[in-house]
Amino acid sequence: MTYFLSGLRAHTWQRISAYYLLLYIPFSVWYLSDRSFDRYELFQAHLLQPEFWVPTFIALGLLIVHSWVGLRDVLLDYLPRRFNVMGLVVLGGGLLWVSAELIYLALQLTR
Repeated sequence: MTYFLSGLRAHTWQRISAYYLLLYIPFSVWYLSDRSFDRYELFQAHLLQPEFWVPTFIALGLLIVHSWVGLRDVLLDYLPRRFNVMGLVVLGGGLLWVSAELIYLALQLTR
C-alpha cells in the first residue's frame, strides 16, 4: 500500500481526484437544482438514477483517496516520527469508518 500511494503516484491520484471533484460538484449542483422535489420519494428516486449515483460513488471513492493522500502527507510531515504509525492507523481507521457509513447510507437509500 505504501508503494501504491507514495511519491509521484500519490501526487497523480491527488490530481486525478481533485479534477474529478472539480467537475462533479457543479454537475451535482446542476442535477439537483434542475429537479423538483415535492416529496421525499421523488428526491430518493432522483438520487437513485444511474446518471447521478454512479458519478456520486466515484466521487466519494476519490474523495476518500484524496483525503488519505493529503492527510497522510500532513501526518508524515508534522507528526514526530515515533507517532507516524499510530497517526496513520487512526487516519486509516477513520477513513474506513467513513466508507462503511457511506455504504450503509447507500443501502438505506435503496430500500
